[in-house]
Amino acid sequence: MRFQLPLLVLFCVAALISSPDAGAADKGLEALQGNWTAEVETENGKKKATLRVDGKKIRFDGPEGKEWYEGTFEIDANAKPKRISVRIEDCPIEQFKKQIAEGIYTLDEDTWTVCATAPGAPEGPSGFDDEKARTIEFKKEK
Repeated sequence: MRFQLPLLVLFCVAALISSPDAGAADKGLEALQGNWTAEVETENGKKKATLRVDGKKIRFDGPEGKEWYEGTFEIDANAKPKRISVRIEDCPIEQFKKQIAEGIYTLDEDTWTVCATAPGAPEGPSGFDDEKARTIEFKKEK
C-alpha cells in the first residue's frame, strides 16, 4: 500500500510526458525556429521587418530600425487559436522592458501570422481583427 501512491504519481507523470499534446507543443516550437520576414506598412510605404527565433529566444526588428524587441517566449500550440506570450527582455522603450506581450497566431507551412497586444497590456487580442492589437504576417526565409 505504501508504494501505490508513488507508483500512481509516477504513472501520471509518465502519461503527461508521453502525451500527444506534449509532442504537438514540441513540434509547434520546432516549426517556429529560424528567420522570418514581413512587409510592414510604414509612413514611407511598405518596408521589411525581420523576426528570428532560436530555441525560446525571439528578436523582432522593425522596418526602420527604431523598433526592436528581444525576449523569451512560451506557446500553447494546442489552444484555439494558438497562443504566444513574449517576455520583453530588451527594447528601446523602457516601459516595455520586463513586460509580457500576449498574442495569438496561426502557422501554415511557411507563413506565420501573429496578432499581439502591446507589452504590458491587460489582456491579449480577442481575435485577429482586434483594433487594440497588431497583426503581422511573416514568411519563413529559406
